[in-house]
Amino acid sequence: MKALCIIFIFLLTPLFSFAAMKVGVWKENITPTLSELSDSCIGGYGLPLTNPRCGVTEIHDYLSLRALYMESKDMQLSMLVFDTTGIGDSIIHDIRQRVKELTDRLNTINLVIVATHTHGGLDYQGIWGGIGTKYRGRIVDMAARTIIQAQSTAKYVETFAAQTHVPIYNRRGWDVVDDNVTTLFFNSRETNKPIATLVNLSAHPTILDGNNIQYSSDYIDSLRANIEGKRGGMTIFVNGILGDAQFNTSERTFEKAEEIGNLAANAILESEKEKQKVKGSLDVSTMSFNHTITNTAMLQLQNNGVLDINLNDKNQISVDLKYAHIGKDISLLTFPGEALSRLGLPIMHEMDGKYKLFVGLANASYGYFIPSDEFGTIPGRNTEEMFSMDKYAADRIKKLINLNIKNANNFLYWGDNDRKGEISDLYQYNNPYNGDLEYFKLVGLGNDGRYWYFPTDKTNNKYWEYIGPYEWCDNRKIGNIYLYKNPLNNNKELFQLINLDNNSYFPTDRTNNKYWKYVGDVK
Repeated sequence: MKALCIIFIFLLTPLFSFAAMKVGVWKENITPTLSELSDSCIGGYGLPLTNPRCGVTEIHDYLSLRALYMESKDMQLSMLVFDTTGIGDSIIHDIRQRVKELTDRLNTINLVIVATHTHGGLDYQGIWGGIGTKYRGRIVDMAARTIIQAQSTAKYVETFAAQTHVPIYNRRGWDVVDDNVTTLFFNSRETNKPIATLVNLSAHPTILDGNNIQYSSDYIDSLRANIEGKRGGMTIFVNGILGDAQFNTSERTFEKAEEIGNLAANAILESEKEKQKVKGSLDVSTMSFNHTITNTAMLQLQNNGVLDINLNDKNQISVDLKYAHIGKDISLLTFPGEALSRLGLPIMHEMDGKYKLFVGLANASYGYFIPSDEFGTIPGRNTEEMFSMDKYAADRIKKLINLNIKNANNFLYWGDNDRKGEISDLYQYNNPYNGDLEYFKLVGLGNDGRYWYFPTDKTNNKYWEYIGPYEWCDNRKIGNIYLYKNPLNNNKELFQLINLDNNSYFPTDRTNNKYWKYVGDVK
């Protein structure tokens, strides 16, 4: 039995600490060089292979690749954000492979590759003419080296969060849209100087129209430049619930794009005055989405080698979504395309924490995700439907996300519901005295119907019974919580023992079995 326990220790996570965050950043210029211009095409407007904007030589503002690396103890979350319309599956795959070739210190499972969705950037999907082999090889290698460089610069930070609003409208005519802007501010713990600003805003970067023949990140350029000029550090912009969201303007000029970017930047900088300090560890869980493409146009483009998506023999895509937390106040969800408002907003509502980031076009660019009851119902408009995988893709991905969010939220925190708990409820405690993440079962209430403080030494008191987390072989008792680092998905999963058997194995798919009840993920 002792030998078996030793084997399992390698599969289990040590007690999760309330660890300080480290953050690193880096950026590079990904505007094509003179020798790469002839076979480089701007993407974003028109039907596939129409309205080609290839061989463009003029640059309004250079296109950038920005890397954000976050680390908390043994957990990493990395982002590579490209100024492009969308990113093809093979490019995402090759970047991860190149990182693996260059280092074994960066967790490529938690590397998220994102497009800002500017329609003044290059076409990394192949729909509007694509990019040349030379340029493609350069950005794959550059991306891998950029995130590694960001990791090498990582410093301990203080994390702050803030929210504001910008004037966004729904271009499909609905009265719902995500006009919220959530911003994370990372300042050096040693010097208090800004290291990074992560901006999550939902709006198409389409101030510039299809007649534009200059490389540009649209309004994102002035947004980032304004924040960096006034605050310092690097600004990383990620789009949100953007499928039907955009700024309402009929002026399609660089001057208007600059004006709108500055408007958003100024609102973000103003929100920093009311920022909230965030404490807690970084945690990342993974959910896998598989779906069959039924859109015949997309299938034909893929079969002809035009659209860069990876399908199995059943015409299914497969992509990992990340659900991350920083402490209990911040949650972040990555999404593999453009969610419409009536899909994204209900999902965001279910996410936990005060500050919620919904990162669109992350780890894949699978077009629009439209609720089935909205699909094909907007008179005179089918742009989003034409670039959607399937009528039911949105419904299925929403079900998957909500199930995983629910499973991740099975624990309460001290102070919830004005301390009026139910006996046998499970609580999570970030113990500041020893740095450990601990779990307690509520066993008693005071005369006023409320509980009081947790023990700080992993013992019991009149209100609480300490139940873990324990390692697989330790303190076997029905009702205790055990921690499992699942090697199949890199999640830290929690199980409650419901039947005694010294040879019982954890489920590997976040379900229950005869011996274990899955109760959630570590956050």
